Formats: sequence, C-alpha cells, structure tokens
Amino acid sequence: MRFRDFHRNVKIRFGLSFLSGTANNMVLPFMSIYFSGKLGDTSAGLVVILGIAAGVMAGIIGGYYADRIGRKKLMIAAEVGWMLSFMGMALSNSPWFESPGITFVLMILVSMFWGVHGPANDAMLLDVTAPEVRKFMYAISYWMNNLSFAIAGMAGAFLFKSYLFELFIGLSAIGFISLIVTCFFIEEVYNPDPSQAIGGKRTGTISMWSNYRTVLKDSTFMIFTAASLLLVSVEFHLGNYVGVRLEKEMVNVPFMVWENNTFHIDGLKMLGFIRTENTVLVVVLSVMMGVIMRRFPDSKVLFIGYTCYIFGYSYLAYSNQPWLLILAMLIATVGELMYVPINQAYLGDIAPDHARSSYMAVNGMVYKGAMLLGGGGVILGGYMSSWMMASLIALSGLVGMVMFYAIMGRLEARRAGAQVLHDSPTNVSA
Repeated sequence: MRFRDFHRNVKIRFGLSFLSGTANNMVLPFMSIYFSGKLGDTSAGLVVILGIAAGVMAGIIGGYYADRIGRKKLMIAAEVGWMLSFMGMALSNSPWFESPGITFVLMILVSMFWGVHGPANDAMLLDVTAPEVRKFMYAISYWMNNLSFAIAGMAGAFLFKSYLFELFIGLSAIGFISLIVTCFFIEEVYNPDPSQAIGGKRTGTISMWSNYRTVLKDSTFMIFTAASLLLVSVEFHLGNYVGVRLEKEMVNVPFMVWENNTFHIDGLKMLGFIRTENTVLVVVLSVMMGVIMRRFPDSKVLFIGYTCYIFGYSYLAYSNQPWLLILAMLIATVGELMYVPINQAYLGDIAPDHARSSYMAVNGMVYKGAMLLGGGGVILGGYMSSWMMASLIALSGLVGMVMFYAIMGRLEARRAGAQVLHDSPTNVSA
C-alpha cells in the first residue's frame, strides 16, 4: 500500500489536517496564557473546563447526526463555524478593537465545532479505507500530527505575543480554504439508511438516547474505550504531574553525574528537552518503525509497545537523572510508535458502518478523560512520594493493557468481520 493509493478523501483530509493543525497549534495551546494575562487565572481555567464540556456535548450530537444525514454536511457546518469564530477572534484582537470577553466565548464555540467535526471526519476516513490498510493510514496521520505540532510549537512561541491578530487572520483564511476544498473536492461516500441506523427511524431526543444506549451496551467497545483512557492518561501525566515534580525537584542538576565538568540543567529545561525529544523521535522514527513492525503479528507488537510505553512514562515520574530521563523517553516513544497505529486500526474495525460517527464520538471522550486524570495526578502528587506516583501511573497502564488482552479475541473477530463486509460487492465504500 502506498500513499497515492489511498482514496482521494483520505489524501485531501491529510493535507487539510496538516495545514489547519499547524495553524491551530500556533495559537490554541497558548490561549491559556492569553486569558490568564487578560482575565485572570480563573478564566484561564474556565475556558479549558468549559471547552472540554462543550466539545464532549457537541461531539455526542455531531456523531449522532453524522450517522443520520452524512459526514460531509456536518464537516461543512463545523468548518463554517470555525471560520466565523476565528474571524471574530481576529476582530476582537485587532489594532482597532480588543475584547477578551468575546474571545473567551468564541474559544468555547471553537471547541464545540471541533467536537462536531471530529466524529464525522474520523468516520469518513474509515468509510473509504479497507481494514488491512488502516494501520498504515493511522501511522501516517500520527506522524503528520506530530510534525505539525513540532513546527507550530516553535513558530507559535515566537509569534503568539506580537502577531496574535495576524495569526487569527491566518486561521480564518485557512478555515475558508478548508471549507472550499471540503465543499467541492470531498466526496460523500456514506449514504445513510434510516431503517438500518441504530435506534430505528425515530427522531429527536429519544432516538438519540436509544442510539447511544446501544453503543454503550457494546461491551467490547466500552472495554476498549476504558482501556484506551487508562493508557492515554499515562502520557498525559508528562505535562501535569511530571512537569510539576521536575520543576520542584530538579534544581541545577549535573547532566551526567559521573562527570564533574558537565553542564547543569533544571526541571523546566529538562521537561522541554524530553518533550522535544518525543516529538523529534516520532517524526524521525515513524516510517522506520512502521517498516520493521510489519514483519511481526499485530498482537505481539501491540503488547510489547504497551510495555515499553508504560515503563518509559512511569520512570519519568520517578527519576531525576537527566540521561536516564532521556533514555526513558526514548523507550516510551518507541512503545508509542508501536502501539498507536494498531490501536487505532482496531478502533476502526470495532465500529459498524452505520454507526461509525457515534462510536467515534464516544471514543473521543478518551482524551478528555485522560486530561482530567492527568490533572488529578497533580493533586495526588502533592500527597504522595514520586515512587508511589510512578507506581500508580504504571498500575493504570497495566490495568489498561490487561483489559486489552481480555478482549483481543473479540477484536480479531471484529476485524475479520469488517474485512468480509468491506469485500462485499454491496458495500458502499468498496
């Protein structure tokens, strides 16, 4: 399978996601700093909390309707919302007018539109890819996301404070480009049949509840989602508990303890170093790891990857030795590169064709829940020693891994069923 062999929708969405992801990551991760300076720390925290809540609710609603009326319509609606919201932000931070309050409201709206767009976009990618190539598709997506984050992180750090108005103008322009491309070049390949949709032909709140009640009764999917949440939360502790711990405990530490004349480093610099290491390793090693791992069964690669990932991130929660922290991040990143594409491919195989967006919407809560667990780690870290926190983080990951192991047979059966359905001549995406 080569990149050029993907369906046109996949190639277009990859390009647009890279473009919009790079632009968004130059601005949105820094907005907490903006609100903290303009409105105070409470408002900065509120925009995160309200944004998460708004995104979850919008995702639930958007996932339901993407299965009922099609993916493209929801994506276009969300992209119109993005464009108008960013235009409003540009106006509210222009040389002629400034309103942090309006910017606050528009940030919440952006989170809502992201929530609507995500399940429809994820389902569209699955609609046009066969089960056997989804691992390759997700490996490319993972690589591109990290590359855009690396580029945007460096550019945003230099441009955010001095060129905020221009950045919002750029985001508005990219939103307009994305809208035009989606309208005229994205093909709607999913034609929903209301008689087959879960929940039947009923409409309204009762039908939506029936829809998600059926999703929640899918025990394989719910175990998969809970296990994913526990495993993803392991990494989320890096930007929360691990960062706080390193800042407090690492004060002018020699980089190599056996070398007297080595340079010294503090916790914040160490955190920045290992986060940069993670991003660079993902960008550099993704393709090579993908080629190497093709030789081995997915189940073995998955669990070896989980083990490396859990060990690496757990050790980051304990050690203050710079060179060992770098080694731990290397191990964690290799594990991450091994398991992420396979994990995402299994997710694509679980969701039935007629309810993909609904399944993607529920699974979207994994990252929201992981963010909350990561924040909770900071609180617990105030009362527990570093070795206890490292053990707790490792335990969380191990429980998630055991949960995956318990459903591996069912996941393989779902994959076989998805392949048979895709090969059927009546399949709409064939």
